[in-house]
Amino acid sequence: MNALREYIEERLKSNHFINHMGLVLNHLESGEAHVGLAVEDYHLQQNGFLHGGVTATLADVATGIAAYTCVPAGKNVVTADLKISYMNPGISKTILAIGKVKKGGNLLYFCEAEIFDVLPEGNRLIASATAIMVAVDIPLKH
Repeated sequence: MNALREYIEERLKSNHFINHMGLVLNHLESGEAHVGLAVEDYHLQQNGFLHGGVTATLADVATGIAAYTCVPAGKNVVTADLKISYMNPGISKTILAIGKVKKGGNLLYFCEAEIFDVLPEGNRLIASATAIMVAVDIPLKH
């Protein structure tokens, strides 16, 4: 798993959007990934809450990385479907997304994510999501 984590972290470093967002891989195991975010002003919407697009991105990245731990070598994953349900506004300075593979196959990986405010009194659920990830060949860079 250490070699896979190193590989994923290298791939994340080359992902400009993830770096711009400030997403960090906190934990990785087979079928599960935890992604963290230190919230900055540019992550917030007009009322001072975590922007829904940031929340959806956290769900997408956490489920994608979780699925990636299950695909055969030489494959990548892309999102085929993402559904998110918002339950509470994000208000903390630290966000945690936990992505899990619920069922994998040769092509499709059915995943779930929960996104939390990390608060002194305990984590509070901001949103939950389901995602379908598809295993694809890693394209060559041009």
